[in-house]
Amino acid sequence: MTAVVRIAPAEGGLLRVITPPPGDRGPAPSVLDPAPGVDVAVLEVAGGLLTWSVLALDAVPVAVLDDVDLAQEWVWALYGEQVALGLADDTVTESAPEQPEPVEVAVLPALPALVASARQLAFAHWAARWWPASVIDDIPPLDARLLDREIGDLTEECDLLFAGEETADSRPPDSPDAESAAVEEPPRATDYALAAGPAAGTGTPGPAGAGGLTLARGTGGSDWRRCPPGLVDASERAVSWEVVRAAARTTVSVSVVAAPGPVTVPGELTPRATVSGAADPLDLALRLVDDAWLGDAPFDTVRTGDPAPGGAGLAVDIYLPGFGTPRPHDRPDDGAAAAAEVRARIRTLVRSRLARATGEDENRDGDGDGDSAPGPLLRTEIAAATAETDF
Repeated sequence: MTAVVRIAPAEGGLLRVITPPPGDRGPAPSVLDPAPGVDVAVLEVAGGLLTWSVLALDAVPVAVLDDVDLAQEWVWALYGEQVALGLADDTVTESAPEQPEPVEVAVLPALPALVASARQLAFAHWAARWWPASVIDDIPPLDARLLDREIGDLTEECDLLFAGEETADSRPPDSPDAESAAVEEPPRATDYALAAGPAAGTGTPGPAGAGGLTLARGTGGSDWRRCPPGLVDASERAVSWEVVRAAARTTVSVSVVAAPGPVTVPGELTPRATVSGAADPLDLALRLVDDAWLGDAPFDTVRTGDPAPGGAGLAVDIYLPGFGTPRPHDRPDDGAAAAAEVRARIRTLVRSRLARATGEDENRDGDGDGDSAPGPLLRTEIAAATAETDF
């Protein structure tokens, strides 16, 4: 069955969007979405941005274009001549000043090999930022230098997509060392910024609190959007906390397993923890001790009804000051459960890809549902899966 895309104006007619029809899981992701998703791979190209969900990399990408003329250098190759003509007809001109109606056009790529390389390049950029390296979940980190070289090779293969564009610094605006090399990008593109590499320590220490009466304890994960890679383990069990009452004093202790791999961030950039559940949220500084980020503070103003041993009443949010989009801590009724489900599907995807690299996965034809491994493997993934390590 031939794929179809919809060409429509956006942002008051300033942009043009090429998007496939909604799938079983809703609309395909784009950089116009209100918040970035950790499953979204983004590629900045001449005249706009392309996006795929890594859980469905065989799908047609969404294109958000701010320069149609520049984008026409590659639209025919990626989507086909009919889409390029439909996009030209869709453009507002002096002779056709009215906003055109959205149109649906069949996708027949002129250069299928370019489509595959572009998808692979987007996934490589995604892996540089969102790869869920975890000691707890037994997911090895990727070699940052090897991945950088592979991204360079794929970029050369996709040079048609960047025709007319100057080569920019690959560091994202919100990466730890980008202050001295800021890159101007569309505002929403920075939300998907692709920081580099994994980092810091291994192990699973418990909370720092000791002695006294334990009022509550719990474990959980972190929102990957709040920290760059290389700081904390990506597992949903990487964050643990404990509230202890001793000597007429209540203390909350937080422990976060550090990310595996070599340290790639400056030492002064340390994560913090926000503890919700007191009369006022409590902000804790964390320090790296062996293989974990630890912090504790007095916690004498617990809300009515002390938190239950299972963790009810308290929530711990791990973040790096100045990184990502500041926002309140997620609750189950505002998307936390859905976000955790996406992270779980990403881990399933990554494990499947790593299993393919070692020949352990019989499902060679991934269908993109998160339970299999769509798309060809990166050389970097194969190296990580076959390396002689403790993973």
